[in-house]
Amino acid sequence: MDTEIILDEEESTDGLTLARYAERAYLDYAISTIRSRALPDVSDGQKPVQRRILFAMHEMGLGPAAKPVKSARVVGDVLGKYHPHGDSAAYDAMVRMAQDFSLRYPLVDGQGNFGSRDGDGAAAMRYTEARLTQYARLLLDEIDQGTVEFVPNYDGSATEPELLPARLPMILLNGASGIAVAMATEIPSHNLVEVAQAAIALIRDPKLSHEALMQIMPGPDFPGGGQIISSSADLAEAYRSGRGSIRVRARYHIEELARGQWQLVVDELPHGVSSQKVLEEVEELSNPKVRSGKKALTPEQLQAKSQILNVMDAVRDESGREAAVRLVFEPKTSRIEQALLVNTLLACTSLETSVSINLVMLGQDKRPRQKTLTEILQEWIDFRLHTVRRRSAHRLGKVEDRIHILEGRQLVLLNIDEVIRIIRESDEPKPALMQAFGLTERQAEDILEIRLRQLARLEAIRIEQELKELFDERKKLQGLLGSEATLKKAVIKEIEADIKTYGDDRRTLIEAAEKAAVEARQVEEPVTVIISAKGWVRSRQGHGHDARQFNFKTGDELAGAYEVKTTDQLHALASNGRVYSIPVAGLPSARGDGVPVTSFVELEAGSQILHAFAAPADAGVLLATEKGFGLTCVAGDWQSRMKAGKHFLTLEEGDVPLPPVLFDASRTDATVVCLSDGQGGGDKGRVLAYPVSEVKTLHKGGRGVTLMGLEKKEKLRQVIVAADTGLVVTGTGRMAKPQSRTMSTREIAANTGTRGRKGKQLDPRWKDVRLWLPGTEPAA
Repeated sequence: MDTEIILDEEESTDGLTLARYAERAYLDYAISTIRSRALPDVSDGQKPVQRRILFAMHEMGLGPAAKPVKSARVVGDVLGKYHPHGDSAAYDAMVRMAQDFSLRYPLVDGQGNFGSRDGDGAAAMRYTEARLTQYARLLLDEIDQGTVEFVPNYDGSATEPELLPARLPMILLNGASGIAVAMATEIPSHNLVEVAQAAIALIRDPKLSHEALMQIMPGPDFPGGGQIISSSADLAEAYRSGRGSIRVRARYHIEELARGQWQLVVDELPHGVSSQKVLEEVEELSNPKVRSGKKALTPEQLQAKSQILNVMDAVRDESGREAAVRLVFEPKTSRIEQALLVNTLLACTSLETSVSINLVMLGQDKRPRQKTLTEILQEWIDFRLHTVRRRSAHRLGKVEDRIHILEGRQLVLLNIDEVIRIIRESDEPKPALMQAFGLTERQAEDILEIRLRQLARLEAIRIEQELKELFDERKKLQGLLGSEATLKKAVIKEIEADIKTYGDDRRTLIEAAEKAAVEARQVEEPVTVIISAKGWVRSRQGHGHDARQFNFKTGDELAGAYEVKTTDQLHALASNGRVYSIPVAGLPSARGDGVPVTSFVELEAGSQILHAFAAPADAGVLLATEKGFGLTCVAGDWQSRMKAGKHFLTLEEGDVPLPPVLFDASRTDATVVCLSDGQGGGDKGRVLAYPVSEVKTLHKGGRGVTLMGLEKKEKLRQVIVAADTGLVVTGTGRMAKPQSRTMSTREIAANTGTRGRKGKQLDPRWKDVRLWLPGTEPAA
């Protein structure tokens, strides 16, 4: 490129800015990557390198019946004539075209080591041999019949086809995978019979609905089989939008053994999953390694190890010549439920996985775009009709040329003596023949080159028979080119013939099923969860422990001890209103100081854990904020499997959550008591009581309702749910002397009002007022 690079912001008359030059260069590179490497064409389903490999092998005469030649020779021809890139790129593409576990309908017949589904690479190209398969005929049989355009190769020394005349939608049969600049494609493979029948249906009715099309072609058909468990609605939506994800599962069976023993045998794996990968995942689950930056196994690793070892004893790979895939899983005991072993393996390994669908390809306009199933089939149909029309026109030209020649020969045979005389006596026989019999130059040339044996009387009969056949063919071809309906019928007939020749049964089962999930089985035992003031947690077996026996790190103390069961959850509330849940069974024992709550969760940046508690799922929870808003829910509403928790409490700017209050959710006659820090933001609290039923229950969280009316600088200090035994009020009197008294249920009733009101001052002589349930107040 002769463009001068100028380090200036503005373009000049004889150069470009560096930014503009870089932009153009990168854009050229991106377009080249998209069109010349990564994306297949909707017409023939091939990328440029694949198209060039197939054409080069066709030119070398490496048909299905030919003797294979060294792969290195094929790669050499491809690189030297058509594809000026690295030899590894061409060979890798050819290897993939020969792998029956990568392509549903392999186009190259490979002899030698062409890799395995376990990720083993192919042997070097000097050791392997290759030729075309029968399926390649679907792409190459019509290449010499004027069906496609030929363009100069990279150096102009030869020509290559711009596209291959695909007789079936190869873009769907074998699919494609590729990554370009700013776009990628992931097209799954499909069954030939279903795709061909869908194309026929769309040719007959171009307005065929997407739902009707999905009835004919329900989904992918992977080379290795397996089972698609996504619903028909999910599959239909993926093909309607051109993008989606489908759930794929291995296929398996149970083998009964002697003495009541049994084993699980997997004989089909999801697409893209190898036996080696599954074995590695099982090893990682059953014998986990400490992760980088950690001192011990995480609770998740310990839980996964327990799950797998509780149901499985051993696994072995018996894959071989007789069975491409055979993974055998032995249960821990024959008494293990078969469904439990299956679900555990499906949920914890790649025996069940997701396969993405991203139908991005080059259209007939050479523009990359995400297409729907209907658009793909319709564009291929347009290409096929155009191809057959070109093939017919090319053949019609050949037929008419042959008729023209034979008519000249027929005329000669009727006047053979005169023709011989003219040739013998004339110095320029061609013009003389043209003048004497009204021949064209083409006919005269043919007559002069005719052999004497073709002047026999029998030849006249042959010419007449051939002319009759040619006239019939010409009429048929003219009718084909003159009628769109006749052309479509001819294309349908050819597709039906290809179905009979190349069609096979579906390999992948499509049967909707629920995603595999395994719930950890936990024995229900009493346990006490101990939470320190600095957020360290641990658990101790049993109930009724003396809190004075609990030890803590220096400077730390008890924040709460909750008597729950191992099947319950520890819940935490962060400063941003997100809530987190941690299984109590996964907490460390009370032998040490425990671990921070933050080690179990993933906090958002800038947030911190404020409060934590453990409770059964049906325990009532009252949530309140300093600005006087609140709601009720149950502890189970906080539960989330995600370490990042979930957003639950909506906070205004500057608002802070108060400690959650646990209460008996079945008691609708309980009373909420709200305590503020005093009118005008002082320390002499006001109190308001009302039935808990007046607080709105929000199981999905939110901001809640106004619990207590507050002045401008006033804050809600505390909320509590009163018991039948009343409350204990603590504070400080004169000379900062601690004070305490019991607030009877009658006194609570005297302060009962309507939710949202401001309430009454509790005791003007006391400061730092706090409310406690009897038995929970601090020791004097």
